[in-house]
Amino acid sequence: MACLGCGRGFHEECLNGDCISCHGEMDQKVKSFTGGRGAPTKSVEDINDPYSTGRKRAAIKFPIHGTNPCEWRGLKNCGGGQPIIGCLEGIQVDRHHGPIKNPLRNEKGNVHRICKPCHNRWHVINDPVYNELEYEHLPHEPEIAENIELVANDVYWRSKK
Repeated sequence: MACLGCGRGFHEECLNGDCISCHGEMDQKVKSFTGGRGAPTKSVEDINDPYSTGRKRAAIKFPIHGTNPCEWRGLKNCGGGQPIIGCLEGIQVDRHHGPIKNPLRNEKGNVHRICKPCHNRWHVINDPVYNELEYEHLPHEPEIAENIELVANDVYWRSKK
C-alpha cells in the first residue's frame, strides 16, 4: 500500500521511502524528469521563459552550499569578459553564468557558485562593456592569485564604498 503522499502523486513527500505499489513504476518515470520532479525536460523551442527555466535547471544541477567557499576565492582571471580577481574569504551565495551568458548553457565550467562580492564586482566591470553575445568568445582561465593581489583587490573595492 502506498503512503498518503505517494497516493496523491507527491512522491518526494513519501513517508515510507519504499512504497512498493508506486516506486517501481515511479523509478522508470523519474529517468525522464529533471531532478526527479516535474514534467519531462522541454526543448529550447518549447520554453516560454528561457531565462527562468535556465536558472531553475542550474539550481538543480549546481546547488549552492552556504558553507562552501566561493569558487573564485583566491583566484584571478575569473569569469571571462574583463576578468576579476576573486575574494579572500567569500562563501557560495550566487550562481553566475559565464563566460557564455545564456542561462540555458548549464555546463560545468560555465556555471560558477560564487559569493555576492565576486558576483557584483564582475557585473560592475563587465555589464557596461560587453553585450551578451560577445562573452562566449572571451577567455575564462582562472589561476591562483598572489596574496598581495587578493589584499590589494579587496582594499580597492572597499575604498569604492
